[in-house]
Amino acid sequence: MIYFSLKADDVNSFFNYRLVAKRSAFSLIELSIVLIIIGLLIAGVTGGASLIKSSELRSIITEARSWAIAVNGFYNQFDALPGDYGTSVGLASTDGDGDGTIEGNGGGGTNVYEGRGAWIHLKSAGILDSTILSTTFTAVSAVAVTSFGGIIPASKIKASGWDFDYNTTSLQNVVVLTGAMATALSASSSNSFVKGTSIAVGAITPTDALAIDAKFDDGVANTGKIRGILSGCFSTTTYTTTDSDKECPLSYQIDVNS
Repeated sequence: MIYFSLKADDVNSFFNYRLVAKRSAFSLIELSIVLIIIGLLIAGVTGGASLIKSSELRSIITEARSWAIAVNGFYNQFDALPGDYGTSVGLASTDGDGDGTIEGNGGGGTNVYEGRGAWIHLKSAGILDSTILSTTFTAVSAVAVTSFGGIIPASKIKASGWDFDYNTTSLQNVVVLTGAMATALSASSSNSFVKGTSIAVGAITPTDALAIDAKFDDGVANTGKIRGILSGCFSTTTYTTTDSDKECPLSYQIDVNS
């Protein structure tokens, strides 16, 4: 018979090893739970990002519709379109030519920038929340807009805002979502947001523009109530979804009862 002699230190070392070994390993159940948790976290992050993107795109239409409602409200009150109204509202230099179009860079009368004058009319008539525009107007501005919330309203979409114009091809009064404008409007038929020498700057990607157009209109870039602007935004009738840059200003028809 063989006898082994174990010291107390040896026994303690053995049990300590077993405890460490138990603590350092995961069972299959534990690993499965960890993987499930990681999967849920990934799904939550990607799902949250998708919800944020959807909310941003919906906000564009919500804003555009609010401007259409404001235009209708002004029309019901004065029987004329803001900016185009032949009577000054708020400033002596806000009278338009009354031809039924809100011309971003023209309009005759004292005011040759009906698009900018429209915001003054809406604000002065109490239809537009006075906090939306921070600038105290002294004249209808023709300057370039490098920031928003001063002379034209800001959008919830980062670094973008809204301005009025008239599309001479579609014959629509529109509100235009645009990025910062490096060039000022001038009193010229070729100098406009949506026609001629375009002043509008890309605010969203062509893919986002298509998502908005497809959900809320006809999904065609150059027809319907929602339209893309600039050649980089679309080709013929199709949004250039292969381009991931912010190439698209977007116009939304705001004609009365449209």
